[in-house]
Amino acid sequence: MSRVREIAQLLISPCPSPAILRKVLKSGVVLILNLEPTCRDYYREVRGKAVVLEYPLQPLSIKPVEEVNELVRNILQVIKSGGKVLIHGGNNIDDRCLTVAKMILVARGEKLEGVEGPQSLVQELAVSWYARLTDLIGVEELHVLYEIGRRYDFGAGLEHASTVANISLDMAFALKSKLELSREDLVAVYVSGLFHDVGRFYSERRHEETGVEILRTHAKALRDLVDMDLVEFCVKHHRRHTKPHEDPLLERVGDKGLHLAAILRLADSFTSVYSKEEYWGVHLEDDSLVVVARFVNKHRFSEKGKLLEKVLNIRPLVRSS
Repeated sequence: MSRVREIAQLLISPCPSPAILRKVLKSGVVLILNLEPTCRDYYREVRGKAVVLEYPLQPLSIKPVEEVNELVRNILQVIKSGGKVLIHGGNNIDDRCLTVAKMILVARGEKLEGVEGPQSLVQELAVSWYARLTDLIGVEELHVLYEIGRRYDFGAGLEHASTVANISLDMAFALKSKLELSREDLVAVYVSGLFHDVGRFYSERRHEETGVEILRTHAKALRDLVDMDLVEFCVKHHRRHTKPHEDPLLERVGDKGLHLAAILRLADSFTSVYSKEEYWGVHLEDDSLVVVARFVNKHRFSEKGKLLEKVLNIRPLVRSS
């Protein structure tokens, strides 16, 4: 099919012409993912033949990976049932189509060598983060976490929650060998980051304590996935005014809890890599944890990094290159 690319039951095209529509429908397409809201002229023609799902994306952008996982999950169900999926943008097969397609392939465990993909920093970041999450946690488990968080709008919105959760995980991976972090510890710091602000759904004041109470109501769904003591400790101490060394829960979580709480507190200096900061990653350099990013609030970063420096004797630094 000219102007249509097919990769493992995924078809990618520009805004489909009548000729493209006839061919893709004949090939077994039952779901059309429309990333470009101005492309709608074909809707009447596919009525009763395929379902159209509108998922508007701006060029060079991507939504938080946890939200994209919900989309991917639905597409995987269609593919598993034997159907094909058409993804299209506007006048061309563009970065949006290729990024979403790559995230679907990642979730399926497909090899990505030779597959074109993102064309912006945040898209590259999203594909990388999502590949790690599907391996570390899994598509269905991410769905469980998303369903819990969205009840409370993740406190301050999913962009911030996703940013903090995934940067926390970046930092934890950078420190993994030094701190001897296990897979369970990595999951705990991610889940803590994702839910750290849920208490703000009700009130900004003492929202860290409200957040812990909220998470306790979901303990049954969470305890098989994550160490709830670690999550509670991290959520409770992601703010600068709290005193983790005086928390009775410290007896149960030990130094591991202090280390993960310090990581989360530092990651919370970011607002949103999806729309505000530019972020490249984290690495350990001698006795410094170097975060490569632009447009970060450096005062906030410095203040929220004091706990990490205190408990690990590692100085957090932010560099623009």
